[in-house]
Amino acid sequence: MAKNEDQERKPTSGEPKSRADQVRAAVEQAFGATASGAAPVQKRAAELADELVGAASRVREVLEELRPPSPDDLQALREQVAALERRIDELEDAAAAKPKPKRAARPAATDKGGAAAKRPPAGGSRS
Repeated sequence: MAKNEDQERKPTSGEPKSRADQVRAAVEQAFGATASGAAPVQKRAAELADELVGAASRVREVLEELRPPSPDDLQALREQVAALERRIDELEDAAAAKPKPKRAARPAATDKGGAAAKRPPAGGSRS
């Protein structure tokens, strides 16, 4: 019944004739309304795009830090460890080849009433 009512209804002088004309008029009206306020909308859209680019850059940096090392990275680390092992071996060999310096004999401590006088004799008890 609604179909018959649409077909039977006659447009007034200011009203579009068909549904297509009505949709077209609504779209033109919507675009006309946004065209007058387009500058603030475009400015805000540009701000949002800049924020999105910044956030994407930060996400990319974090992902780069979290990614596992590549085979080339691992190989470089293995080479560095091997070089360090060789240097340690060389230092240990050089240290073993040198004769150990003799320690100078310490002169007997002459303590006049110092710490030795305050300590009780070994194995004895204070009375």
